[in-house]
Amino acid sequence: MGLFTLVLVVLWLLKSFVLPAGIRRSLSPGQQVSLDFVTLLLAIPAVYYTGKLFGLLKQRLLWKIRRRLILAHIFIGAIPVLVVVAILYVSALLVYYQLSYYLIMNQIGIQIGQVHALNLTLREGIEQGLAGPARRGGLSDLLEREGKYVLAGFPTAAIILRIEDRSSPVTLATHGVKPEALASYRIPGWARGREWSGLVVEDFAPELYRGDAAEGSGARGRLFLRSLVTGEVPRGPSFSVELSVPLDQYLLDRLKAALGLDLLLADHVPVTGLDVMLQNTQILQRNILSVTSDLGRDDPRLGRPVWSILLYPTSWSTGEEQVRTDTEVLFVELSSSKLVANVFRSESNVSRTILGVLKIVLGFFLAVEIVSLVIGIVLTKSITNAVFNLYRGTEFIKRGDFSHRIVVKSHDQLGALARSFNQMTEHVQSLVKERVLKERLERELEIAREVQEQLFPRRAPPMGRMELTGLCLPARVVSGDYYDFLQLDPRALGMAVSDICGKGISAALLMANLQATLRSNVTNLSRSSSQGFERVLRPGAVAEVVKMLNDQIYAYTASNKFASFFYAVYDDRVASLTYCNAGHNPPLYFTDGGHRRLTIGGTVVGIFPDAEYEEERLALRAGDLLLAYTDGIVECVNEYGEEFGEERLVELVQQNYRGTAEDIQKAIVDRVLEWAYEEERDDDMTILVARIA
Repeated sequence: MGLFTLVLVVLWLLKSFVLPAGIRRSLSPGQQVSLDFVTLLLAIPAVYYTGKLFGLLKQRLLWKIRRRLILAHIFIGAIPVLVVVAILYVSALLVYYQLSYYLIMNQIGIQIGQVHALNLTLREGIEQGLAGPARRGGLSDLLEREGKYVLAGFPTAAIILRIEDRSSPVTLATHGVKPEALASYRIPGWARGREWSGLVVEDFAPELYRGDAAEGSGARGRLFLRSLVTGEVPRGPSFSVELSVPLDQYLLDRLKAALGLDLLLADHVPVTGLDVMLQNTQILQRNILSVTSDLGRDDPRLGRPVWSILLYPTSWSTGEEQVRTDTEVLFVELSSSKLVANVFRSESNVSRTILGVLKIVLGFFLAVEIVSLVIGIVLTKSITNAVFNLYRGTEFIKRGDFSHRIVVKSHDQLGALARSFNQMTEHVQSLVKERVLKERLERELEIAREVQEQLFPRRAPPMGRMELTGLCLPARVVSGDYYDFLQLDPRALGMAVSDICGKGISAALLMANLQATLRSNVTNLSRSSSQGFERVLRPGAVAEVVKMLNDQIYAYTASNKFASFFYAVYDDRVASLTYCNAGHNPPLYFTDGGHRRLTIGGTVVGIFPDAEYEEERLALRAGDLLLAYTDGIVECVNEYGEEFGEERLVELVQQNYRGTAEDIQKAIVDRVLEWAYEEERDDDMTILVARIA
């Protein structure tokens, strides 16, 4: 298939690029159909190699080194493990926090229910006591007698009994309440005449309760389990009983007995300063003086990790859920082992099942990790062995031993790399030889450049009234542009500018041929008559020289080789210039009144054997300027792809019109090189400046 494809590609290249259009048109219909059939046959190798390409793409994942490295990192990399651990850790924190919050709120709800049940029992006892005749002094005894059952369960509870008598309302309370503040206490408006129980924050009458933290601070911001019930005695007054149990260390100990976790309560902790993901131990230690417990500043419990639990109590003044930023905050010990031991007891079948499933999952995870580790080691070893063998091979190459070969054991990309290395060592010597040949060619090109520089005029011949200068800047080592000065006699001068098609060596050779032909024609023309150089200056002589040059270039060069050519003869005796432009960029002729383009002549030389050429004679005056150039000047592009153009060239010459020929040439070259974007230009640059003094 490879040989078949090569033959088809060669035939297609011959048809498309080598055979001239005229020859293709001269072929018979059968021959043209055969050439077209070659193009159709190219579809067969295209389909074949497309199928091979798809086959290679299927194996690319395991064949390319990069894919194998990625696969190894997937199996043994740390990222998957870290992601799994992070997910498990965050999930465990979420479950732990939600479970702790649920259990705590559930236990608080149970305690609230107990408080409300005791308050209902207390209301029945008070109703029975108020049903008979009783004095106000007897009410205190009644409250003490009925409240002892409440205080037995909650020793720090406070009971407030308020009898709504129109003549003289009575408000009584047990211990935990300041007597001097009891007379002015009224139940908040939203709670009057209703039964209610829940967790409240005291912000209505904090001066009523004794504070436990600091003298005079009262109970503002403290949390209470509160129950409010109302009752009415037949043919007697109505009353209300308010039972308040502070959320103190006694109650926290009861919650701890149910949860198995230490609970701490800190007062006046800004909610915005809590860090729910970290331990909050520093916040707790800063508020040690307001912790409702018997803790000391050096108590070891203050150094344990703790969660912050926001309880969102009800405001006793408004009856709405309180979301304050400065209130009592409950902290729970961060101990998953205690919580799990308390929730999943050993006698629970569910816990044993969950633990069994967890062990299976962990075992499967460990097995996958072990298998991944083994696979990663095997893949890594195969890669490192191949790299080591390549390193040893390079060491042999450094010592100049090109006979060393790497043993190829695999058929993947690493094996292909080893085979490529073996092939490389076979071709190193041939590459060294090619490098020597290349250096020799570069030296020969440098010699050719030096020879070509000798073909250009070293300096302009001195003329009486004309100042001349010329310059050629090759785009490569040698140039295809040409300019020349031909000294016809002391008062006459020939000037030539040409641009050879193509670049490099072929253009430089044609340039040398053109120069030799031109000089030979001018010399032969002057020697063919006794008048000498007078014949070169006669009318029609310039066009005749160009026509002779065209015939000779056409006869002795290939059909695709040609040159644009501008030739002029200056007669210093009469200050005239006769020129012929053979398809060259029109030179610019500047006078005080403006400028014009010199276009009289004919087509380029070297294409048509019967081409005819014309000439034009110009009468020069002092100050006139002639600028001849090649297309490398005006077609030079900048970084935006914009050409320098003839308009900019004209404007630049007009700005420097009063300068010398050298000044004008330097200004043009500097501006064009500044305009050029790439360091390696696409075309040669040649310029010729002539000025009449």
